[in-house]
Amino acid sequence: MLERWHVTTERSITKDLERYLEDTLQEPARTDPLEQALGIPSFLSRIYSLHEGEIAGRRLVFLAAKDNTATPANIAKHLALVRHAVDAVVVFVAPSLSAYNRSRLIKRGVPFVVPGRQLYIPDLAMDLREQFHTYKEPRPNALSPAAQAVLFLHLLRPDQAASSPSLIATQLRYSAMSIGRAFDYLVDAGLAHAERHGKERHIRFKTEGRELFDAAHDLLHSPVRTRKFVRNGHITAPLKHAGESALSDLTDLSPPPRDTFAVAASDWKALAQTRGLVETDPEQAAHIIETWAYDPADLSDARTVDPLSLHTQFRNHRDERISMAADRLLERIAW
Repeated sequence: MLERWHVTTERSITKDLERYLEDTLQEPARTDPLEQALGIPSFLSRIYSLHEGEIAGRRLVFLAAKDNTATPANIAKHLALVRHAVDAVVVFVAPSLSAYNRSRLIKRGVPFVVPGRQLYIPDLAMDLREQFHTYKEPRPNALSPAAQAVLFLHLLRPDQAASSPSLIATQLRYSAMSIGRAFDYLVDAGLAHAERHGKERHIRFKTEGRELFDAAHDLLHSPVRTRKFVRNGHITAPLKHAGESALSDLTDLSPPPRDTFAVAASDWKALAQTRGLVETDPEQAAHIIETWAYDPADLSDARTVDPLSLHTQFRNHRDERISMAADRLLERIAW
């Protein structure tokens, strides 16, 4: 027999979902209505309320059943339609499910959540039934970009140090959930402790200043993802000087023949379009644009990128002049 239910309000199911995710994952959870995405059939909005959120740095779209009589086979088809339209893990949400239908959904690999009872998201290696099992990675060999940004923010602005995901998220261009995941990296790396204050976790680093930086040294990596050689267009503030240009600004290193600037990798396409930047051969380039794994503007109020990211980029450079200049950057920091 098919189950029938009626969700009295869209708010009630999403609030139940948020509370359940927070209690289960021990991290702040928030869902927002999904704006209509191109390619999602309109009939689905009559069957489900669509919301989006984030878990462990992954985007999720939740299909919360309104007045549902759909079979597990139909639910699987509906989720597949949404997956084709959005780049996200798509999860079915219902206030209740029979054991038989839960079994059928699991057999089909359909992610679902029954708030207060069960969570099954195989894409994130999460399966909660009577117990919740998290699959932790071994001690990391490198910090994630978000974890490195959290660490550098703490080191560069100790007088403004925040300790909760929600407060740090206001200083860095990450969601509170992504910051919570960054906490996991920092704790797993042995650099910090996580403490719970009410419903929210707070981070406490085990040491401070240069000692903390040295402890993290081997886990750090260059924030640079790609280098774009560009011509035409115009380069103006608020782009930060980066690369050897920034290194020459901050040390006695001679300036390079072309200026280098940095931008968050997620902003590159929009920047190129709005400023008329055209990629070209290195020999014909007027400027170099570095795309970064995190937003360089979040860590620096100066015209250059921050010195810790710059040091991490050049510390092992094959040119001894550049690597020595990178080391001198650390001497400029008021630890």
